[in-house]
Amino acid sequence: MSSAANALRLLMLLEHQQSLRVVDASRALNVAGSTAHRLLTCLKDEGFLRQPAGSRAYVAGPNILKLARHFSDQNSLERVAHIHLERLCKQVNEAVNLQVLVGHEVLCLDAVVEDRHGLQVRSIRGQRVSASVSAAGKVLLAALKPTELEEALSQDPRHPDAEWSATLHAELATIREFGYATNMGEREPGVHAVAVPINDPAGKSIAALAVAAPSVRLPHVRVSGLITHLRAAGSAIALDYYSSD
Repeated sequence: MSSAANALRLLMLLEHQQSLRVVDASRALNVAGSTAHRLLTCLKDEGFLRQPAGSRAYVAGPNILKLARHFSDQNSLERVAHIHLERLCKQVNEAVNLQVLVGHEVLCLDAVVEDRHGLQVRSIRGQRVSASVSAAGKVLLAALKPTELEEALSQDPRHPDAEWSATLHAELATIREFGYATNMGEREPGVHAVAVPINDPAGKSIAALAVAAPSVRLPHVRVSGLITHLRAAGSAIALDYYSSD
């Protein structure tokens, strides 16, 4: 655990300086030079640091830059989408949220909760949950390539359960066919949700847009109407997001 903490501390040093030498790492962590060298080499081997040709210093590697771009993209998507979430919330008079896939879970980037009902769904902004019990999660899982899907599901604690896996794969096939997913109390009893993907110009799903409501206000018969609103809002978000590049 201390090695992991020290490795993270080294990466944080790049916030204030462009490169790291073994002596810099040794001083910052108060460890021997050999220990600092092993940590730097490990981070280099994992792609979080690299050494420019002819240099003994270490700089940010491809994996840390990839993470930075990923979270920067998420933040800009959240900013672009927020006004559309507010508009959609007013249209359907229910809670709406924007979610992205992170491994076998979905992360809620943004949520807007309606305030005109006594019975409300709470905001889930910033929360992560298993994708297989979330409408947004299922619609994003369904968009993955087979190898990507298996990699994501292999991280789920229920993956060894053959019956669970078969049931989920069958549901994902239906989601691919119809282009939306539902969650009828799977994530939280008494709460229903419906979600559609937000796609990039090439048709790849980058996020999901969902409406959530107490089950008494979101029966099956209401799903088709909500899908129309969700798809319109999702298309508007994608249009604004990619035209702002």
